[in-house]
Amino acid sequence: MRVRIATILSAVVLSFFALGYWMGGEDTAEPLAWQERYNDALWVPLKERQLELGTLERTLGEGRLWLISADDQPLLVSRYGLQSDGQAWRVQAVVELNAEQMDSLVQAQAWQPGQHDQPLSPAVGEALAAQAISRLSLIPAEAVDVEQIQATFGNPDMRLEVAEGEAWVYPKAGVVIAVTGEQAHSVMYGLQGGL
Repeated sequence: MRVRIATILSAVVLSFFALGYWMGGEDTAEPLAWQERYNDALWVPLKERQLELGTLERTLGEGRLWLISADDQPLLVSRYGLQSDGQAWRVQAVVELNAEQMDSLVQAQAWQPGQHDQPLSPAVGEALAAQAISRLSLIPAEAVDVEQIQATFGNPDMRLEVAEGEAWVYPKAGVVIAVTGEQAHSVMYGLQGGL
């Protein structure tokens, strides 16, 4: 009789542990799907400084070039839309230009510091297809839970306090993530060197 009761109690206790483990597994955050999907096509070449605008266009689809003002300096960026992980993401790539190329573009567009973002002709993108990309930023339509960031990249090597929250830094991956509280607002690839 005692053996039977002990067996039943053991079975009940094990069932509770199994149920708890199963329920805990349901809450485990999934890694961001675009990280693995674009690893070979985008993140590795970017880290090796071999990603070109033309490759980005072929990988993400047609984008749009913009001449923007960044701290009152001209900056050429290409913008794309991406659907992943149940929401829309805005992707912005910084296109590297030498001083002569930038001066020519600034003159052609009559760009002035503080000016609104200016869209450029698709012909400009075709002409600059071999230009290197220095940074890529992904901005979700809705903030992402930091558990999903940790499931994707692990724990950050550094956490730096910034004006609005923290910057989670992953030097080996070349990634910086803007975090406020328990939410991530952007992921930037292209961190070069140490901080």
